[in-house]
Amino acid sequence: KGQYLYQADRFAECIPPLKQAIETSTNPEDKVDNWTQILMVCYQEAGQLAEAVKVAEQLAAKSPNDKRAQMNLASIYLNSEQEAKAAAVLEKLRAAGQLSDEREYRQLYITYANMDGREKDVISVINEGLQKGILKPDHQTYLALAQSYYYSEQIPQAIENWQKAAPLSKDGETYLNLARVLWQEGRTAEAKQAAQQALNKGVKKPEDARKIINLK
Repeated sequence: KGQYLYQADRFAECIPPLKQAIETSTNPEDKVDNWTQILMVCYQEAGQLAEAVKVAEQLAAKSPNDKRAQMNLASIYLNSEQEAKAAAVLEKLRAAGQLSDEREYRQLYITYANMDGREKDVISVINEGLQKGILKPDHQTYLALAQSYYYSEQIPQAIENWQKAAPLSKDGETYLNLARVLWQEGRTAEAKQAAQQALNKGVKKPEDARKIINLK
């Protein structure tokens, strides 16, 4: 009954029969674990995040080497706005060499980016992902790297990564940000060149780019 209600997207209704099935079952453990995973999803979809977290924690504790259980736990922590706990789970997987695809690395560095004062962790995760060939050297990756270097006061590295990100952007906004930072650093000629490239690609406020181009 619980599985039927789950398949019918009646998530709140599927919780009581699934709980009863799990509590009274004499089925093999792996089958019960599968029902427990469905129960976790039902709690999540029904908006009962605290209960979903409890179930996810139980499954993860029971299977510490099961990557799927750990990733599910991290995902539910993120959905319940517990970024620090999610990052800890993902970082443990990274330390064990279990993060193996782009989505996983991206999830970890974005989680760090949404936390105060974790720029160095963003930098570490992205650089490792790039070195391993797991993260793509695309606009989003270089932009996140540039911003993290900038806010950790590593300006030359920030400029270097903005220079990599800007040509990959669909518009000129990244070039304009690069121009502003170059101007702040007293690299006026390079700032003017970046501002012109921003205009060429198109920006929301072309007057900002023109101010830099017209600098004496």
